[in-house]
Amino acid sequence: MEILIVIVLALLVFVLWPEKANKKLTETVTLEPEQDYDRREQDNQAIRDAQLAQEELEVQQERSRRIQQQELSEREAAIAQAERELRFMQDDLIEQANRLSQEEAILQNIRQELENTQEQTAQESRTAKQIAEDIENRQYQLSRHELQIKEQQDELALATERSVQQEQQIKKAQYELELKAEDIARQERELNSTQEELEYRLEQERIERERIEQERLEQERAELERIEQERLEQERVELERIEQERLEQERAELERIEQERLEQERVELERIEQERLEQERVELERIEQERLEQERAELERIEQERLEQERIEAESIPPITEDQIDIVQSTWKMVVPVKDQTADLFYRKLFQMAPEVKALFSGDMKVQGDKLVTSINLVVNSLNNLEHVVPALQEMGKRHVEYGVQPEHYDTVGAALLWTLEQALGDEFTAEAKDAWTTAYGLIAASMVEGAGY
Repeated sequence: MEILIVIVLALLVFVLWPEKANKKLTETVTLEPEQDYDRREQDNQAIRDAQLAQEELEVQQERSRRIQQQELSEREAAIAQAERELRFMQDDLIEQANRLSQEEAILQNIRQELENTQEQTAQESRTAKQIAEDIENRQYQLSRHELQIKEQQDELALATERSVQQEQQIKKAQYELELKAEDIARQERELNSTQEELEYRLEQERIERERIEQERLEQERAELERIEQERLEQERVELERIEQERLEQERAELERIEQERLEQERVELERIEQERLEQERVELERIEQERLEQERAELERIEQERLEQERIEAESIPPITEDQIDIVQSTWKMVVPVKDQTADLFYRKLFQMAPEVKALFSGDMKVQGDKLVTSINLVVNSLNNLEHVVPALQEMGKRHVEYGVQPEHYDTVGAALLWTLEQALGDEFTAEAKDAWTTAYGLIAASMVEGAGY
């Protein structure tokens, strides 16, 4: 403001002073001769003063012009600096977004490597189990072969005595059969009682383990989400603090030139950035929600298809024929002499195929094997009148639900049973025998599943 006042005063002096000097020169012509010299000196002095004032005015104008140019250059430099800093902000935001994308890719790679490692470990475990199974099969076949040789030797030694003792053995066998029938009935009652108690305890233990595992998984998930949320919140707070400090420094430096404009730009940038971050967060949440919903729907669809397929397979089980009943009963008689080894082999195969079902059994497995053989023996002998044992099978299936038995376990048990029969019977387990046992077990399993009401 002071510079403008000095410039205006200099212009006034420059315009008015020459007119005054000319007027004085005109008046000096008419003055008397004795005053010419003094007045001429005064006029010359006035002219010199006017020239000095004009020179001073030009110097002031030049200085003002230089000051204005300097201020304009400083203002342009400040504007360029602000533009550079805005570009730096954009580059920082782009770099942060790229870093977040890289971290997500690294996390995805780590998860994939973990899944591959788990798959390799499972494959190695299955290979080791298969080798152990082959060794057990060979040992069992060797022991069975030795047992057959021993039995043949015993039969040759006793061949001469059988003809004499045949009638006594028949009477004794009839008496033993009656005793065994009574003992079987008693054992069945004890078996039912023991199984109910055992199944109840196993179901309680399974429910408790599932609850504990669910709580642990839920706590781990919540802890991971909390840690990730805290990290993101700290990064956001730190970025906001750094951005706030930088903007505050810029605002303080440029306040004298264009304070209001920079303040408006800062507020607008913060609002735009906040809206963008909020939109990205909402979009990520929406995408994650859609992915989880799709996975849940896909799992439900797969489970529904599996249940429908099992129902269709259960409905399509063919009825068993008289020939198949004869085959099942005749082959079972061959297994009875080695029932203990057969039961042990069955449970080992079952636990190998489905390790999770091992938790459903407790106590002495030899006793459990005797119960298994007794149950199979009862069902095999009742195949000619299967409708009489269907209610009992349905009731048994209903109880197995309380023990924790799932629908897919029936297929596993059937496969283990067929494999065990094949190992026990050897060449006697023909294709017809396999079809007969498959049909018989399918009818039994279908009755139990129907009673379970899955």
